Amino acid sequence: MRQIDSKKGMTEFFEKNLPKVQNAEEIYAVLLNQGYPKSMINEGYNQALTNIQKRKEVVMKTEVSQPKMEIETFQPEKKKSFFGRIFRKN
Repeated sequence: MRQIDSKKGMTEFFEKNLPKVQNAEEIYAVLLNQGYPKSMINEGYNQALTNIQKRKEVVMKTEVSQPKMEIETFQPEKKKSFFGRIFRKN
């Protein structure tokens, strides 16, 4: 039951399904059993890995290029104790 007709379709199939499986061999075996040529499967797989890696690099670059904002902490003024106010101790 073949539904993927092009290299682009195969690449999209791998990109969508690779995160769902433990390893790519599961997808590879299913596609071979459905009658897809090995060359088409390999090209789609390699292109999908390339696309995924490029996306990861873009995300990492944007995370690095964004300046980190420092968070200011609020520390309430320390009040003197009752006796400290009476006897003016620091």
